[in-house]
Amino acid sequence: MKDPSAAWRVPFSARAFPASAKAARWITQNQHDAWLALRVVEQDADKGPRHRHMYAVALLAAGLPFTAWDELWTAENDASRASGGQRDDPMVRAIRADFATASARCGLGDLALRQLTQAIQCRQGPEDEWAEINRRGQELTNALHKRDQERSLHLLRAARFAELTKRGEAGSLHRLEHAKSLLALGDLDHAMAHYDAGEDVLVSLGDDEEYGVAALELLVGVHLRAGARDRELRERARKRLHRVRPNSAVLQKGAHPEDGRRMLHDMEMRKATVVLRFLADEVPDAAMSQACLNHLFLLARANPDQPICAMAAALAHLDRGEHAKAQAALDFTGGPLGDGDCTYLTSRGLTVAPSARVRKTAR
Repeated sequence: MKDPSAAWRVPFSARAFPASAKAARWITQNQHDAWLALRVVEQDADKGPRHRHMYAVALLAAGLPFTAWDELWTAENDASRASGGQRDDPMVRAIRADFATASARCGLGDLALRQLTQAIQCRQGPEDEWAEINRRGQELTNALHKRDQERSLHLLRAARFAELTKRGEAGSLHRLEHAKSLLALGDLDHAMAHYDAGEDVLVSLGDDEEYGVAALELLVGVHLRAGARDRELRERARKRLHRVRPNSAVLQKGAHPEDGRRMLHDMEMRKATVVLRFLADEVPDAAMSQACLNHLFLLARANPDQPICAMAAALAHLDRGEHAKAQAALDFTGGPLGDGDCTYLTSRGLTVAPSARVRKTAR
């Protein structure tokens, strides 16, 4: 699904939040120094809804939607309390519009549409802003409709290519297109089974003279997004792609970032686990709750160097009585997990691998 929010203005209302607009503009133009600017803006976030909104908008401009989501959730609650719960408060409407943008950029399109629906109920403030919210809601509605159409299309394509393969009639191009549809389904629903099925097809194409390199790029790309069942396969695929196509854009995307960008990435991963687990527990819509849980599980596998992802996914599944799924999530991590975390997890019946424990050094 193409995310329409990528083109939405942040902040939504420069009239209501001129300082936020200035901060977002600066960070957009100076991405390499974003982490320094964020540290400065964060210092004042606790001073009130306007300051917290500025920090959240700066986070959105820096490409950290989950961290922004967490801050906007607090900003919206604080602004709503300050307004006495009035539905027609323009500042609350403006914050809610940016909150919807954060949700959409987190991949939570259905939640974003609900937030825009709430925001559009406020008719106070500039008429052009009300019309803009209405336009965004329509764009998102259309995108979600296309998402459902894409899902149906790729399910049909995958079934067709699977049938050709079963009959021995699938050529290399058919198999490559089969993998693309499976990966598209994985992206739409954070569905591990589709990613794994797509991986199987791509691995089988690895030595194909015409499509082998294209399959290898797709394989490395899916490992970046969704991890791999076999970490050795993941490393072999990356090394092979580096050998046959060293300038691949996929390799550049997976390159280790500089310290500042790495710090922001780690912060975003921590907040993603918080937000996804919160929503998995709190949203009344069962399908949305499951989507958040799937996303959390996917983060655990895709980021073995981020033990907090595995920890959050394991606890979320334990809370639902899904012990096997919790253990599978925990097995993804390369650690290190602290002694307290390990003790708690083992008390809940999970097994923590020795490699995931903090290794103490001799003094």
